[in-house]
Amino acid sequence: MLRYALPIFPALLLAVPAAAEETPVAYDDAARCGVLNSLMGVLVEGDAEAVRTREAMALTWFALASDRSALSDAEQTAAFDTVHKEEGEAVVAQPAEGSARADHLIGRMTACDKLRRAHLDAYRDMAELLALAAPEKFADGAALERQGSEPPPIPRKDLSFGDGWTFQSRGNSCIATRPLAKDLTLALRFTNFNDGNIWLSGKALPRIDEGKSEALSAQHEKGASAGEDAEGNPRDRFDPGVTYANFPGTAIFVDGAVAARFIYGATEEGATDYKLGALQEYYWPTLKAGRTMQVKVLGKEMGVVQLAAAGGLWAEMQTCIDQYPDG
Repeated sequence: MLRYALPIFPALLLAVPAAAEETPVAYDDAARCGVLNSLMGVLVEGDAEAVRTREAMALTWFALASDRSALSDAEQTAAFDTVHKEEGEAVVAQPAEGSARADHLIGRMTACDKLRRAHLDAYRDMAELLALAAPEKFADGAALERQGSEPPPIPRKDLSFGDGWTFQSRGNSCIATRPLAKDLTLALRFTNFNDGNIWLSGKALPRIDEGKSEALSAQHEKGASAGEDAEGNPRDRFDPGVTYANFPGTAIFVDGAVAARFIYGATEEGATDYKLGALQEYYWPTLKAGRTMQVKVLGKEMGVVQLAAAGGLWAEMQTCIDQYPDG
């Protein structure tokens, strides 16, 4: 069987705080992903950077496996031994020549990418904690890189939907566009990284010229700020005493609540663009589940959109995002 060895940090792992998520990662699943990454580290031992990356991933999984586990130490050891035996034997059953063993592990670790997405906050938090003890090993987000096989390229698409919506799929981008009024366009420029934004563009927008951007942007920012929902997730919200009716700034609303506040605006070469919403993952769930989207610019209502009228657009957008979730 392939040997297994990783520099574990016992003192740090013993100090790992309980994760905040409701359901912790199952011990067997996390331990299996740790073993798979450590075995891959053995196969690529001639490449120091690849070894470092796999060790960072493995350590993160092993720490998650132990965190809040209901298993006793003896049960964890037994479960680990079983997983290690199963995966090690499966690897050595592959031909030693060529890339058969590496291909086998890459295929197996595709499930680890899915598991990481399902527990992304806990995984990231654990990687950040471990980086305190081994900053060089975890540098450059080593633990966050893709673990399994690369998905196929996203199909290039140009589609039309109801109520004037169009959709484009380009590379890592999933873009839905709709005219709101004369010389005003709304664009949901989302990505597979979940870091996209909403954009308003057009001559109908008040200009934000260089040299005046700070003062003008402050006007657009009025009435909303960053906050958290009941579960502690980042969400934009009204400032105290502000409602949709008296909102003075610029934002996107869903069913009367702030969904994406003004972040940035600029006028360049006669074209004015506003970026709204810090990250798509904060407001995309609200948007796709909503009934009505409203747009206000400096307190003036610029458009009201019935989201259901777009038909299958929201399912198409979600499919596009899901195809390549790690970018």
